[in-house]
Amino acid sequence: AVYTTMEHANAVAAIAVRVCGGQAMLKHLSLERMYRDSRLGSLMLPWSAEVALERIGKARLYDA
Repeated sequence: AVYTTMEHANAVAAIAVRVCGGQAMLKHLSLERMYRDSRLGSLMLPWSAEVALERIGKARLYDA
């Protein structure tokens, strides 16, 4: 769930920025913060995308 949420948040934020254009990246608008947070969320704790994928893989491997 964590990995899927991180990836979808990135995709949705990128689409929103593309729809709104350059104005979306102005600091006083909340879309800039949402885009930045979605990009950084996949790099920061508690899990990065790589750690999430590793845990998913281990769970599938050892549960089978």
